[in-house]
Amino acid sequence: MKFVFNKERNDEQRRMLMMQPTMEEAEALVRKDESDPYAWYVMGKALSLQKRYDEAIEAHSKGIAYGPFYAPNYFGRGGKHSLRNEYWQALADYTVAIQLDPSNWLYWYYRATTLNLNGDVESSIDDFMQCLNYMDEREHYPIVHWIYTSYAELGRYKEAEESLSLIGDDVVPPQMDYGYSMCVKLYKGLVKPEDFIDEEKMAKVVLPRPNRVHLEENTMLYGLYWYWKIHGDDGKAYDAIKRLQEIAYPGAFGYTKSLPIARKLGLIK
Repeated sequence: MKFVFNKERNDEQRRMLMMQPTMEEAEALVRKDESDPYAWYVMGKALSLQKRYDEAIEAHSKGIAYGPFYAPNYFGRGGKHSLRNEYWQALADYTVAIQLDPSNWLYWYYRATTLNLNGDVESSIDDFMQCLNYMDEREHYPIVHWIYTSYAELGRYKEAEESLSLIGDDVVPPQMDYGYSMCVKLYKGLVKPEDFIDEEKMAKVVLPRPNRVHLEENTMLYGLYWYWKIHGDDGKAYDAIKRLQEIAYPGAFGYTKSLPIARKLGLIK
């Protein structure tokens, strides 16, 4: 049966991912119904926002105990494990979430990123490709960026370039995908390298969150590294990774992916 994109469902998935509940809101939900797995998902999100990751994992685990077939708590717990570089635990949780809700592209996406961070770049590409089956084209920018840089990491530059056909040139991205969209436009030649990173412009258009500009820059500088590698300029590629270490945003995918490169280049120990 062919999957039909559902905007309302996609918006709800985004809401679950991006919610920023207070502890008071989470505690009120738990008090209302301690057996409600959604209440424990919200609690896990609230605790995570305070970087209380052990407690967040416990909250999602309680939600799983009350609702073992409620996928969001596996997804939420997987995210906390991934933040702590506990990749096998994260992969286990994401896999269960996918089994419970196989058409949720966010579950495929975060399992793909975790596979990639855990060194299984080839398998991550397969999962990223699965995402495309369940999402609207405007959501494709992160997927295309990851597939492009993954093929580049594997030395398969031709396939990296071919992956750019997975999204049209005029697709308008969600606000949260600014960095990814700029990377893809750079790879396509729609943005010049000298115009690529404009902090003043970024401050006006990215999500209004603390340190969001630096978070987006981490993604963009990692993309810029591979852009220059594919175009044969190792010096400019080096400069991109060096700058990335200077504005490091721990936990950002781009920063995490840059670390082995920076070590190889002698920028960090």
